[in-house]
This record gives sequence, structure tokens and C-alpha cells, in this order.
Amino acid sequence: MPILATSVTTAEELLALAVARPFRAPYLPQVIDWICRSAEAECEHAGPGLQAGLAEEVVRRLDAYAASTGPGRNELASRLEDARHAQAVVRAEHYRALAIGHAGPTHGQRQPLTGADLRRLAVTAGKAKVLHGEQDTVVILGGAAGSMVFHPISDQETQRLTQSLREGTSAARELAGDIQRMLARHVRTAGGNESADSGVTVGAHGPEVSVSWQAPAGLPESGQRPGPWEEGGVRSLCKALLIHYGYKPAAAQGGALTISTSEIV
Repeated sequence: MPILATSVTTAEELLALAVARPFRAPYLPQVIDWICRSAEAECEHAGPGLQAGLAEEVVRRLDAYAASTGPGRNELASRLEDARHAQAVVRAEHYRALAIGHAGPTHGQRQPLTGADLRRLAVTAGKAKVLHGEQDTVVILGGAAGSMVFHPISDQETQRLTQSLREGTSAARELAGDIQRMLARHVRTAGGNESADSGVTVGAHGPEVSVSWQAPAGLPESGQRPGPWEEGGVRSLCKALLIHYGYKPAAAQGGALTISTSEIV
């Protein structure tokens, strides 16, 4: 596949979006590669004017193939349509994401997303699941797993959120250390004298701290369900200790406990 220029045009991004994910149709990647290479070879002998429009020429030829009777044409046409829809819907430079429709609460802030990254997500989701809302919001439908709403934000808001997340991550690492030391006085923690030790583990993930049970593969309890963490009462004890010391633990996926740096009593 020819390497695109550093200065990305609309056609160049469209081409990159369309071919970013694998195709299911047999030989379609080879057909696309041949189209790209043949266009590049012709442009090299056509002068600077056509060379500057290489991506546009490749897209034109891909559109022509998608409208032909060639194998894989329907999948290529669908991918090009998804890419064009993503470019039409995602217009801002930066977005802030909000999860909706999930069973449990979502804590902490999310890293701001660039428009280019959101367009890649939109192509992966497909045109049918990407909606354009009021004030240029973008909705990506996720079915039972929940959906995501992306709100456009200014450069200043992007910088503020990034700085806030950076500070939250630093605070979470410090908080994780405090919680680790507190829990170690009452429960068995992982990572002691032996690397294969099982026990409670504490980690910092963005602006949140997670408390869970670690049992390396090979240990008998690693295959137990629910095991010491739930059935043995370790999770309940950790939750009680956290509340006692002024934290607000919340349930997370996999049975872990999470504490947000913004929700400390």
C-alpha cells in the first residue's frame, strides 16, 4: 500500500479510514493494493499536478470498483460509505465521551478524544450505529453493552480536561499506595516475598483506584469460583475497611472495588 503524505487531505483520510480494518472478502485486499499501486505508478509519470491528487485518484478508482461486478465490491462500497459518513458526522477537533446505558455507574473522567480518533471508531462501528446529534454531538450505539455520546469541546476545554486527568492520575497513584498500606495491615496482599503470591491487589487506573483479588495461574485457588475474594469474605472485609477509613468503594466489573479520587469522604 503506498504511503500517504504527511499533510492529510480529506481523500487521504478517507482512504486510510476505509482500509484500516481487514476485509472479509477473499482477494479484496490484493485488489485494493493493485489499484493503489497502479494509480501511484501512473501518477509518477504524469507530473506534479496528478501526483498531488494521488489519494483522490485512488478513491475514484475504488469507487469505480465498488460499483462494478468484481468480487468484494459490496464490502468495499459499504466500507467507503462508513468512512464518508464518519467524515460527515465527526466535524470537531476534540470530543469528550460520556457512557450511557450501562448497568453500573461510570466513575472518573475520560481522556479527551481527537476528531481523527473518533472517526476511526465511527468506521469500526459502522454507519448504521453512528448518529449525528444536536450541537454536533456524535452517538455511537452499543446495544446491550451501552452507547457512547461524544460532545465537541474547545481547545481550552481539552487542555483543562487533560490537565485534570493528569492530576487525577497522580492523585490516584498516591491514593493506591495509602490504601495498599492500610489493607496490608488487615488482609493478605499479593506480591509479597514470592512473585507467585496470591492476595488482594491495589492498582491505579486513571483517576480511579481498584481493589481486587490476584491469584496467579497454577495456584489451586486461581480456578476457584467465587473463591476467597467473594465466598471467603475478603471482598466484604476490604469494603468494610475502606468505608471505615473514609472511602466510598463502588462495585466494578469482575467483582472488583473501585474508589474515585473525586469521591473521597
